[in-house]
Amino acid sequence: MALSAQSADESFHMTRWTHITINVSDLERSIQFYTSLCGLSIVRDRRPEGRHNVWLGPKTAAGDDPIFVLVLIEDEVKARLDHFGFQCESRTEVDRIAELARAEDSLVEPPQDIGGVVGYFTMVRDPDGHLVEFTAGQPLRGL
Repeated sequence: MALSAQSADESFHMTRWTHITINVSDLERSIQFYTSLCGLSIVRDRRPEGRHNVWLGPKTAAGDDPIFVLVLIEDEVKARLDHFGFQCESRTEVDRIAELARAEDSLVEPPQDIGGVVGYFTMVRDPDGHLVEFTAGQPLRGL
């Protein structure tokens, strides 16, 4: 049963978006991709605990918790999401990432400007086929 807009607003408690989890076929290869192209860092490594996952996110100060993480779990890849989006500081950074992806044969769409809220972007594939978009100038603050 759907809640009406009024009752949904009255009962809504603020939540925070904290992570996305994807399965990857080769954890080391995916860590390399997301740290080198996306600029993420390992913020939690669960392998010493006997787990098969790592948490990646923006670098944090010692003792600080990350705001948002991408959790990579080494397991069979059964599904893909449409794409991740990363905001770059400039078109030059988008171009640099596209060239790295081209060298690794993972470039899907070269840099282009389609205007509107999408603007300048390039699209690459991670080692398991997940699409990753890098943009410059989208009107989003990001996490």
